[in-house]
Amino acid sequence: MLNIVLGITGSVAAYKAAELANLLAKQGDTVDTIMTNAATKFVTPLLLQSLTKRRVYTEMFETIIYEDIRHISLAQRADVFVIAPASANIIGKIANGIADDMLSTVVMATKSPVIICPAMNTAMYENPIVQANIKKLEAYGYHFVDPKESRLACGDVGKGSMADVADIVAKINEFSTSSSKEAIIKNDEVKPIIKEVSYTIEEVERHLQNPNVRVLFEMAEEILGKPLQERERQMFLEIYLDMGLEIDVIEFLLQYCVDNGKKANNYIKSVAQNWAERGIADADEAEEYIRLFNNEYRNIMRWLGNSGREPINKEIEYMQRWIKEDGYSMQIIQLACEKTIINKATANFPYADGILNKWRKQNITTPEQIEVLEKQYFEDKEINPFKRKIEKAVQPRRFQNFKGRTYDHERLAQLEREYVDRKLGK
Repeated sequence: MLNIVLGITGSVAAYKAAELANLLAKQGDTVDTIMTNAATKFVTPLLLQSLTKRRVYTEMFETIIYEDIRHISLAQRADVFVIAPASANIIGKIANGIADDMLSTVVMATKSPVIICPAMNTAMYENPIVQANIKKLEAYGYHFVDPKESRLACGDVGKGSMADVADIVAKINEFSTSSSKEAIIKNDEVKPIIKEVSYTIEEVERHLQNPNVRVLFEMAEEILGKPLQERERQMFLEIYLDMGLEIDVIEFLLQYCVDNGKKANNYIKSVAQNWAERGIADADEAEEYIRLFNNEYRNIMRWLGNSGREPINKEIEYMQRWIKEDGYSMQIIQLACEKTIINKATANFPYADGILNKWRKQNITTPEQIEVLEKQYFEDKEINPFKRKIEKAVQPRRFQNFKGRTYDHERLAQLEREYVDRKLGK
């Protein structure tokens, strides 16, 4: 899950920004929205607020309610900064260092990756000044999702329509394996999150003089079963030099991806970023992490009803803490997961985490202790929520000339205890 700041500028395509915000919120991302004054003429702040369940920012000089200054706190909060749609005006402002409203000011203050999704008339997009501004920003490291060619709102046909929302989400998700607001501490050393790096063909050739780089490329070609293309050589060079993974770790990583049928560059790179952030330093740690991922993590996902997908970073953080830091046994974690499904009917990691924390505070470490706790709960009729619901349901009904049903509460309580016993394997 990412903390995303979504900037919306004045464009007919602003309605697509609402769709984008909705999709990001549904996939679990936190979305803070900044709208220019022109953007509010196309979609309302209330719509974005309803979709994201977050406040929408429109004014630079609002009354200061929080202790932090908004344009700085928003800039620091963002894992990814997205401007969609991006007008020629905002592109020009960013390219020339102009910060005269909330959106342009926050962009100037952020150190997070910035994704710009242009949307404008074809003639404006093809204007040499606009194209020069885009090239300038790309040189500074800004990311662009190019507009597509279609019939525009003005009636012209050409390139300028904002990219499809699915393509923008895919670009954002490329950053989902890293959090630009975190650092990994290992062996008393702070390892910064890796930014995207691109090597030129000449730089790759120069690094080939390093014997280790040649070994790296030969190993990758052997595992992939084909010669490396130029973009693949650039990627492996980035994994080795910039992410800092050792060659034996990269070998484990690549074999893991291939064994799972995942040979796409984006997938390999995302796994590499994940391992780099977790400070995996050698082959033994890589092997241990793969074992956890293939066994314990997949079991927990299955217990929570999510066996059909890979865990996201936040879920991995929960599972890693339960197993490695808190030291819960897999039996205890399974019971917490099953209790979560019973009570929430969905995979809810924070809820399961709350159950485990409660058991830890009560010094509960075995399934037998959990069984005793559950029986005590159901034997106390005063706090039996099922009993209260039944009693409420059989209250005499007004304006009815027949007698309400009666229930054997003792029998119902016995059935509940039997159900709990079965879940605990008794």
